[in-house]
Amino acid sequence: MLVQVKENQPELLAMCQMLAQYQNPCQQHVDYDKGHGRIETRMIDTFIPPNAWLPEGWQPLVQAVVKVVRVIEHKRKEMAQTSEETAWWVSTVALSAEQFQGAIRGHWSVENQNHHVRDVVMFEDACRIRAQPGILARLRSIALNCMRASDEPCISRAIYRNTLNFNHAVSVAHGRT
Repeated sequence: MLVQVKENQPELLAMCQMLAQYQNPCQQHVDYDKGHGRIETRMIDTFIPPNAWLPEGWQPLVQAVVKVVRVIEHKRKEMAQTSEETAWWVSTVALSAEQFQGAIRGHWSVENQNHHVRDVVMFEDACRIRAQPGILARLRSIALNCMRASDEPCISRAIYRNTLNFNHAVSVAHGRT
């Protein structure tokens, strides 16, 4: 299992950052991507945490700490803007830096295809339902799965079309579009 460490785990995040200061990476990998008006360089460093390094509940679970530095160069109106961000990950298995890079890219694929659509198109984060929100989340998942199964090329367009025509929504649910 591979999990991103964020600010909501401040002690674990601090220990991961400190590990990189006091230990050289076990492996490194650099990956380049070009597209969508930007050039992205990802540098992956892997670390094996020594015994008793991580917080008490984490030490037996974490086999590897992964540092990902993304340098993104945006080309906008003949001016290049560069941004850099660092992400930290912990893993229950030790993989090569290249394998971690592939796994993290796979995670972002899920993030972009599912969570982004749910947040931006279905406005899930703006939902104000507080009593049993899991029911509405499941209904969103069912709707999204039906639209994807019917090979809808644009989910936002499909949602708009289905809100205007209930019969079309039913045909999507039955796989007949």
